[in-house]
Amino acid sequence: MSSLPSIGFVGLGAMGAPMAMRLLGADFPLAVWNRSPERAAPLAAAGARLAAAPGEAAADSDVVISVLFD
Repeated sequence: MSSLPSIGFVGLGAMGAPMAMRLLGADFPLAVWNRSPERAAPLAAAGARLAAAPGEAAADSDVVISVLFD
């Protein structure tokens, strides 16, 4: 079990994807969701848990980060 807070991350565009990847690199447990699922594939390959919906990414997270356009 990690002593770091778990993070739900919604929005993996030009800004969100690099931010989420840095969190993974720092060993934070991370659940991710993006409207276009292919944007989440590199994060899943790096160890993030893919969520089927934004609420699923947030459900078991201590912290939720959203990086959304409009």
